[in-house]
Amino acid sequence: MTDSEQLLDIEQAARFLNVSETSLRRWTNAGRLACLRVGRRRERRFRTADLLSFMESQPAARDAPDPPAGTMLVDGVAVRHGTHLCGLYDTDAGRIRQAAEFLVGGCRPGAMGILVATPEDRERILAALEHADPLARPDIEAGRVVIGEYAPTLEAQLDWWESRLLDATRAGARSIRVVGDIQGFAEVISRQDILTYEAAYDRRIAHRFPVVTLCQYDVRRFSSVAILDALKLHRDSFPHLPELVLA
Repeated sequence: MTDSEQLLDIEQAARFLNVSETSLRRWTNAGRLACLRVGRRRERRFRTADLLSFMESQPAARDAPDPPAGTMLVDGVAVRHGTHLCGLYDTDAGRIRQAAEFLVGGCRPGAMGILVATPEDRERILAALEHADPLARPDIEAGRVVIGEYAPTLEAQLDWWESRLLDATRAGARSIRVVGDIQGFAEVISRQDILTYEAAYDRRIAHRFPVVTLCQYDVRRFSSVAILDALKLHRDSFPHLPELVLA
């Protein structure tokens, strides 16, 4: 490397490749993409030549092999249908980024994304999704991203999920990504009912459809006991890399 060669930080490298920072972390952890580690915090730095070489080595998305049956690719990793993840965040920016990065690539023909959040957050998440994935806008306009708000009762919300997922599969969706911020639901039902809801969703919804679900929890607004209970109800979270479920 010459003295004049600029090193890119992870945000700059993600923009250069037009991918998420989570993807870069996963690829460097797996040894697929070279990076340098600098400073006490061992932050990643990237050489432009390495990024260009990586781009040239990747097959076009349309030529990429299909994931194994009963799974979908989430950030390059095959995740089995029915997986029910607990996503934790401690900043508003983390909430938006986590939701958008989970939805990236999940709304192509044959796939669908379903997002439940407040109207303000929905707009921010969709904007972040479009920033991370330039192909997202046509997918959104084609109806491959369904948005909604939480219903006023536990049963009504479960009925809503069932109806939306039935509609999606009848329309031909073979893989569906669901993102729901639990804070919005906790404002209309009790915290104990949240646990009942999560268990019922896992039993009644998650394993009946070709779906991978990310339930987001704001650790600033839930007690440590509530977060522990949430993790116990989302045991699928543990085999996955922290970048997927922590923000």
